[in-house]
Amino acid sequence: MNYKILVVDDEAPVRELFNDLFKKEGCSVKTASTGEESVEMVAKEDFEVVLMDIKLTGMSGLEALKQIKELKPATVVIMITGFGYDEDLILKSKEYGCAGYIGKNMSISQMITSFKLFAQTARAKVK
Repeated sequence: MNYKILVVDDEAPVRELFNDLFKKEGCSVKTASTGEESVEMVAKEDFEVVLMDIKLTGMSGLEALKQIKELKPATVVIMITGFGYDEDLILKSKEYGCAGYIGKNMSISQMITSFKLFAQTARAKVK
């Protein structure tokens, strides 16, 4: 697995966990702590995958997802949630182009498996 990833979460321990996890998997990883910062970074740089917390301080993950997909439609955006599965948020995020969800309560192996599946499926749709 060799993706260029942007991890967006307002909790430093979560950013560090995903940063370490995906670097060990051979990925190039950058992090952002706000939706606004993530949109600015995506505007300046190409990322294959953005892992975005749905609940962020300031601009929501949902709004950042929408703006990122408008800027760069081919970017795969996977939402991260620690709040269970809110059906309305899931429907809205899919409408905006979310490739899938990863729960913060998943095991590490489950996170990696889900990530690979969502990223590969979304990439195949773009080609």
